[in-house]
Formats: sequence, C-alpha cells, structure tokens
Amino acid sequence: MALLDTDTLFAAIALIHSVGGILVFAGRDPLAAHRAEAYWLTGSLLMALTMLCFSFAQHIGYGLPLLLAAVLTGLKSEFLSAALGRLTETRRPWWAGRGAALLQSLLLMAGSFISQNSSQLHALFLLTSGWFFAGLAWLLLCKRSKRDPAAQLVGGCCSVLSLYLFGNTANLLLFPATAVFNDPLHMLLGVASAVILQIGFVQIQRDRQYHKLNKLAALDPLTGIFNRRTFLDLALRQCAQHGRQQRTLSLLMIDLDHFKQVNDTYGHSTGDRALRAVADCLADEIRQGDILARIGGEEFCLLLPDTSLEGARQVAHKLCLAISRILLQADNQDTSLSASIGIASSAADGSISWNQLFETADQRLYAAKSSGRNRVVWTDSGS
Repeated sequence: MALLDTDTLFAAIALIHSVGGILVFAGRDPLAAHRAEAYWLTGSLLMALTMLCFSFAQHIGYGLPLLLAAVLTGLKSEFLSAALGRLTETRRPWWAGRGAALLQSLLLMAGSFISQNSSQLHALFLLTSGWFFAGLAWLLLCKRSKRDPAAQLVGGCCSVLSLYLFGNTANLLLFPATAVFNDPLHMLLGVASAVILQIGFVQIQRDRQYHKLNKLAALDPLTGIFNRRTFLDLALRQCAQHGRQQRTLSLLMIDLDHFKQVNDTYGHSTGDRALRAVADCLADEIRQGDILARIGGEEFCLLLPDTSLEGARQVAHKLCLAISRILLQADNQDTSLSASIGIASSAADGSISWNQLFETADQRLYAAKSSGRNRVVWTDSGS
C-alpha cells in the first residue's frame, strides 16, 4: 500500500475530524447556552462517515456508498456551519443555512442517480465542498472588526480553499478527467482542511471563553454594567487623558434614596429588580462614550467625558426624573424610586486629580442626602 494512497488519506481525514470533534466537545464551556460544541461534534462525526463512504465507493462502486455520502454531505454542512454560527453569534444567510445543506444533498443525490460520468460526479462534490467552505468563510469574516485573529485566519483559509474548489470544479467540467477520488493533491488538501478546521474551532472556542471571562470580571453580575474595579481603571485613564489634552470631565455619584426600606418592605428580590431597572434606565439616558458603573450596593457612578459642570447638572436632573418613573409596583405611584446625586467637574487645565474629583463628588452626594434627598448638589454651598 502506498504511503499516500486514497484509502489512507480518507482514513486520516476521518480520524482527524472524529478526534477533533471529540476534543472540541470535551473542552466545551458547561455554562454556555449556545451548544456550538455539540453541533461541531455531530458535524465532525458526520464528516468522518462521509469520508468512509467515499472510501467504500472506490471498492464496491458508486451506487449506495455515494448516495449515502450525498446525504451525509448535507447533514455535516448543516451541523458544522450551525456550530460556527452559534459560536460566533452570527446569523447564517440562506445560502449557508439549512436550505443550502438540503440543496447540496439533493444536488449530489440527483447527480448520483442521473450521471454515470465520474468527472461530473467529482465536479458536483467539489462544487458542494466549495459552497460549504464559502459559507464557513462568510460566518468567520462577515464582521471582521469584531473577529479574533484565529477566526480571521481560519476564515481566510476557508476562502482560499473555496476558491480553489470552485476553480477545480470549472476546470473539471471544461477538461474532464478520469480520476474521481484518487487525486493526491485533493486528498492532501482534505487532510489540511480537516486540521485547520479542528484546530481553528478550538482556538476560536478558547478566545470566546477568554473574552467571556474578561467580560464577567469587568461587569457587575447583577446589573450588567461596569463594576467598581473596572470603573476606577477606566476613570483614571480618562482623567489623565483629559488632563493632558486640557478637556473638561465631570463625575456624577448617584445613590438611591431609602433603598434599605425597599429591601425590608418588598424583599431582596424586588430590590434586585429595582437595581437592574435603575441600571437599564441610566444606560438608556447616557451617551455612548459615557462610563456607567455600580460601585456599591445602591450606589452608581457616571463619568461624563468632555462635559462641563453645567452640562453635568442638566444630565443629573434628567436622570433624577427618569429614575422617578421607575415603580416597584405597577400603577402605584407611591412605590416610585428617587435618587440623590453629587456632581464634581475638573477644569480644562487638569488642575484637579482623580482622587480630588471623586472625593468632591462624594461629599456633594452626602450633602444631597443630608439636605433632604431626591436632589442634585453641584456646589459646595448646596443646590
């Protein structure tokens, strides 16, 4: 048996996909809800079966093995593309979805029944393979700015491979050859594509898990906005940058009034819902570049880049009004929330440090709470 005979290469491709799919599934995130790894395992095993069917077709004829390979080709395309779509959170277009997988199977089945020309059958399988890799490339590259290097690299490889397969399809139709599945170059590319797909999926999976952990570390688990540590890191950078560039910067410290009574009267679950509602309300009212965080139990901070004291005061009054519309009980105005806000602003010359800015806003928040709550204080003499 030659080192690179087709049986060996088909077996190698099947083995790579089988082992790769199992390793991907074993390394899955048990908390993930997208189930991409289970789809990838199923698709990889179907790909392995497809390769075995091709191998049998060489020895016992193109009838039943080739027909079974046609069915498996559509199934593996559906599961593998669905896995990448779920992993990258990308909606699949019609030509890379279930309809495309069904069309691929029907096209190959029709070719197996109608055509006895080996070159035409080979061209059909090359066409569907190129179609499949083009779909994977689109899923990995359609949002290039949001993709990790691994996704871009694998997507680029899929693009090149799809172009190669489409080119060979055209070449085979124009210049028919007798070889069907015994072209060593095609087989070696099959082995290379199997390795790239499996290793690439693992790396994309790792990148997603890494970004997810970073996101969880940066966000408050209850409200989904920044936590105290992340806010302080971002605020220090913004303050230093605004000081160097002589730009104004304002800070709002927001504290919900009498929140302990909310927990005591309505329960902690209602209090948690109220905090989430306040976070959502604040996020809806601010600009994209503003930095919002929950830094304590019922205390929030809002950093406003390029905002003067007067501008911050207007924002604070708008936020107070928005928070007052939140009701703990629907249609009961007596259960509305209120907040006290302290404001501090840095001068354009950068003469005030971040610690001074934070302490000033904190002192003015205390003054707002001491003077009756549900108000905004932006000067040391009170509002």
